[in-house]
Amino acid sequence: MKIQWSLLRQRLREDILALPHFFRNPVQFMRNLPDWEWPTILILQGAFAIFCSLLANFIERDYFGLITGIVVAPIMNYLLAAVAAGFFHYLFLFVFKREITYRKVYIHVLFASVPLCIVSTIAFLLPPLILLGMAAGLMLLFVGFVDNYQIPRKPLSRILFTILAVHLVYWGYQQFQVTSRHKSSHQRATPESLDILEKELNE
Repeated sequence: MKIQWSLLRQRLREDILALPHFFRNPVQFMRNLPDWEWPTILILQGAFAIFCSLLANFIERDYFGLITGIVVAPIMNYLLAAVAAGFFHYLFLFVFKREITYRKVYIHVLFASVPLCIVSTIAFLLPPLILLGMAAGLMLLFVGFVDNYQIPRKPLSRILFTILAVHLVYWGYQQFQVTSRHKSSHQRATPESLDILEKELNE
């Protein structure tokens, strides 16, 4: 199949015009999502992932990450969005008996992930911001799925809350691991530990 690049560029220009509306009012935007085709979805998603990665690594002064993020960030973003969209697609199909195309679910996941991508750029300064971004994204998913596809509110809210709770537990475990490693490194570097090491070497 031959790609019509001029038509693709034209569609991209038209589709990009929808983005300011999202940032002005994300909740209202989720109720009227654009019906993007796959080329638009993948190109804009990849570009946004690269931008967020470059910004995060620049702020953190991770110059190696500036280079690797150009490749790693969009790939990870594609994989996570694909898994999340697949989860909700089959959830709606088998649990709620709603047949919603995978592409439309993917578009919901894509826009709902924007808050998380944005806060991830500065999350190293204040780690709990990740939880705020996750909560905002799940709220946008709730609005989109309920208003666009009439998914029952209570069961969906329970599922999304469970996802947030699991993410909170995982995030807490990560923070505990990081804190433990820092404490261990600090203890190994104390003057007392150095004295003990010197005595063992002398013996």
